[in-house]
Amino acid sequence: MFKKSILLILILVLNGNSFSQNKSSTNNSHLVCKYNVEFLKDTLNVESKGNEIMVLQIGDQVSLYKSQQKRSIDSLRHLAFNKSLAELKTTGSMVVDFSKIPTVKLVHEVYKNNQELQIFDRIGKDQFVYSPNHKINWKIGESKKRIGDYECAEATGVYNNRIYTAWFTTEIPIAEGPYTFKDLPGLVLEVYDSEKYFFITLLSIQNLAEVIQPIDRFIKTNYTDFIKKRKQVDENPAAEAQKLLNTPLTKEMRDRIVENRKKKNNYLN
Repeated sequence: MFKKSILLILILVLNGNSFSQNKSSTNNSHLVCKYNVEFLKDTLNVESKGNEIMVLQIGDQVSLYKSQQKRSIDSLRHLAFNKSLAELKTTGSMVVDFSKIPTVKLVHEVYKNNQELQIFDRIGKDQFVYSPNHKINWKIGESKKRIGDYECAEATGVYNNRIYTAWFTTEIPIAEGPYTFKDLPGLVLEVYDSEKYFFITLLSIQNLAEVIQPIDRFIKTNYTDFIKKRKQVDENPAAEAQKLLNTPLTKEMRDRIVENRKKKNNYLN
């Protein structure tokens, strides 16, 4: 029944009957996919595993891929602030408790508008946006496998010097997928690189109408300059930390920051 409902909404959308082509509807989703992303923080340590639930909102002309934690973090901050305001009225003091706000492990977002992709990513306190350095040239193979209720076909491609395998289904004929793994003749349900540094698997698909809202405050850059900036921080993370904290760091603190930064060396881009 669930699969039939997905197919029904796809037929309506592809025929242009379910949504009018005005600005407001273009920025609404009709499908929301959740993926589990397993990854290594440190490619030299197989024990440094992490995972994050990511959400892909798919509309008529737009899509947005971002962390589930990031989706909820704004509302949680709003609740914490309102609670502190209420305490201010009764106690005369105000302390905003963000301790229960979940940590976001994967801060990147990918926004697609028509055929244009934009990647949002953070370095320190700065939010950047840039276009991918290249599109993936997918090669569709002969292998098939079933993922959940869907028959999937295999495709391979190279992205930023890593070989990726994607499994997509033409039963959902939308050229969408997690991160920049798109432009196949069906929705990508699973994708991973040859070393399994990143392994992304579909958890669920729902027919949901949600507002698709990308980040609106950012520094525009390009891929080359973004990688250059991140490399500078990787090579001297203590300087970036000192700038953020606006206070001198002890040698012990600097050494710990450098050591921790070395353990974070796995990037999708």
